[in-house]
Amino acid sequence: MKKISKEVFLEELIAPVVESLDYELADLTFEKGGKDWYLILYIDSEKGITMDDCEKVSRKVSEVLDEKDPIEQGYFLEVSSPGIDRPLKKDRHFMASINKKIAIHLFAPLNGKKDFQGVLKTYTPEALSLELETGEILELENNKIAKANLLDELNFNPHPTAE
Repeated sequence: MKKISKEVFLEELIAPVVESLDYELADLTFEKGGKDWYLILYIDSEKGITMDDCEKVSRKVSEVLDEKDPIEQGYFLEVSSPGIDRPLKKDRHFMASINKKIAIHLFAPLNGKKDFQGVLKTYTPEALSLELETGEILELENNKIAKANLLDELNFNPHPTAE
């Protein structure tokens, strides 16, 4: 099974468990770190996430994973909040971030820059528009974006350095 298809399979198994506890499964990764494998769940809720929330989800998800046994190798389960600068990966993440400040890192430079910050104005599964500090609207195809993150007000830098 490929890594991506394993993540999709695990997400389909785990998301209903997380949602039954009144949390959102914001993201899931299954990755190798050194010699060990890690299943990392990022959970969210409108009230925010505490350590108790992470522990509650970890216990319930562990029960389901032990019962279904979908992972062949040994792994560590981690449950965390996506944080203030949460990654934006799914359509629903971008849609929830309309009119919020985000940072985008491109695969290839655009006008000599790979990094942009601004207010997300529109989003479709194909493209988005970002209002830069100058007022300019930057239209980007989503397949050009390597990484996107929500920014909190303290980390917003309208003039990021070019890479």
